[in-house]
Amino acid sequence: MIHTGDCLDVLPTLPTESAQLIYLDPPFNTQRTHRAAEGSYADSFGSPRDYVAWMRPRTEALYRVLSSHGALFFHCDTRTSHYVKVLLDEVFEGGAFVNEIVWRYGLGASRPGRKLLTKHDTIFWYAKGPQYVFNLQRGEPTTAMLNKYRHVDEEGRRYMLSYGKRYVLKGGKPLDDVWEIPAIAATSGERVGYPTQKPLALLTRIITLASNSGDLVLDPFCGSGTTLLAAQNLGRRWLGIDASEQAVQVARRRVESPESRVPSAE
Repeated sequence: MIHTGDCLDVLPTLPTESAQLIYLDPPFNTQRTHRAAEGSYADSFGSPRDYVAWMRPRTEALYRVLSSHGALFFHCDTRTSHYVKVLLDEVFEGGAFVNEIVWRYGLGASRPGRKLLTKHDTIFWYAKGPQYVFNLQRGEPTTAMLNKYRHVDEEGRRYMLSYGKRYVLKGGKPLDDVWEIPAIAATSGERVGYPTQKPLALLTRIITLASNSGDLVLDPFCGSGTTLLAAQNLGRRWLGIDASEQAVQVARRRVESPESRVPSAE
């Protein structure tokens, strides 16, 4: 289901502790209007404190809806990340700060001026309690690992022998908190023409990491619907909210169209 409206108005209608995973990619307070073929929105809230004052009641409403075993991922950038961290520490008092994830997206404008290029966003991962869902993910095995685990058993699993014992390769190194996932290229078939659209691979990773099949995934600023599409492809239930009717129309088209299901870049 996708609701049209301010999440602050919609969230009180949802049951307490009903969402296992919440991902939010709210406006970043860029002080400009984002325009594209499929929708536009104003992203200006004044000072960082004004932005936090706007986000606080919405974050508190999300906390109420979050399951006691659930997790929230707050997507932001360097404009507000340090203010958002303090806000989340206050709202999740008694909960758990899990990780500060750095998403290095690589692509994008290259106009450094008198500073280094900014090529990352920040995603704060908070859990409501200590028993949150955590599904360990691993990267691809390196060449050195494949050479070490050079034997292959009858089931196709690679293994190594050491002092008469067999050790099966479980995969590459465990996922760390710096994620190298490219932004969506201008020519990509995944692009739907909506401003600030995030890659399906990014949301696929988050949903796989912090939820299980059948769980409810909530996105209160769902935009073009990437979170909803990733949740649907992974067998999760999903609920989206956005104040823009145009965004809701784009999101609905994506989740209803099999052709829009772009494979993850994982």
